[in-house]
Amino acid sequence: MAIIREDIFPRRRLDPSLLTGLILCGMGGPDGPGAVRPFLRNLFRDPLIFPVPRVLAPLLGLMISTLRAPSVRKRYALIDPGCVTPQIETTRLQAVALARRLASFGLKIEPGIAMRYWRPFPSRTVAELLARGAEQFLVIPMYPQYSSATGGSTLDAVVRSIEDQAPAAAVHAVTGWGLLPGFLHAVANPAARRLQAWAAAGTAPQECALVYVAHSLPQSFIDEGDPYQAHTLATVGAVNRMVLASLEQAGQGDWARKVPGISNPAPAYQSRVGPITWLGPEITACVRELAAAGCRRLMVQPVSFTCEHIETLVELDVELRDTARDCGIGEFHRGAALNLDEGWLKSMAAMLADQAFGAEVPHLA
Repeated sequence: MAIIREDIFPRRRLDPSLLTGLILCGMGGPDGPGAVRPFLRNLFRDPLIFPVPRVLAPLLGLMISTLRAPSVRKRYALIDPGCVTPQIETTRLQAVALARRLASFGLKIEPGIAMRYWRPFPSRTVAELLARGAEQFLVIPMYPQYSSATGGSTLDAVVRSIEDQAPAAAVHAVTGWGLLPGFLHAVANPAARRLQAWAAAGTAPQECALVYVAHSLPQSFIDEGDPYQAHTLATVGAVNRMVLASLEQAGQGDWARKVPGISNPAPAYQSRVGPITWLGPEITACVRELAAAGCRRLMVQPVSFTCEHIETLVELDVELRDTARDCGIGEFHRGAALNLDEGWLKSMAAMLADQAFGAEVPHLA
């Protein structure tokens, strides 16, 4: 298995006077019931997602997608009767909002989105942006923490499409942005508010818990040098410092340090698939352990999702909530994904204007 290093992607300085094609890219999801199986097939035949010998990947992708499609279709139907993932529309709105903020710095931006495993695919997005006059490209993965399996695979597909259709175009590709200040604040704020409310109500800190959760990754990637775990730990550490500082300012620091998950923060992981070893601890087992130790109020804060989709709306809001309730946890809360958070968009736009264009910005929020 070959790890896709962050430093292979182009980071050319873009010309502020040229029209820039902005591409937000992600994994994608189905846009109807009939799309569930081909989406899963594309996903599981990618050896960067499911590490098996390349020669076996197409066959295993077909087998896994065939077996899993009925159950996954039912789970998507819990979100939308037409099995349409909200990820696509939210990412489109994020691209438009980010383009608008970049335009405030005097930049000319055409927004677009591209998905790795289902429509809109990168080749179509690049072609559409070129038809609208794009002369250079700014590419941002919707994965805060870089990994070969997510940001690396997706960026590779987008950059290759640009090189195929516009080989002379300058490209600036962002990789990980898990320490972006606006992102950290957006993740920390829901957790801090929830803990402050519990403290103000006089709740015993031992009955509360804060769990940071991220999408899991096959352990073999970490063993081969993938930076995802290190990036995730860095995000969690930075967010937790913000949460604790907020509680300190409210005079609740002593209370907060007694809450499980605050003094020694570590992420739990979700979305394991298949009979291979995945990065852990697994979120369901973590919740059961907390319940057994006396937790009755749980705050789950995702740190790796930029928009709501099946991992948040079903795995966390339905399945994990049910597990928590069955274990005796009576109060369950989950922090929202980024979606259209203004602070995150402002911070991202300022970073891109500075790093990709060298544009003057008032401050990096």
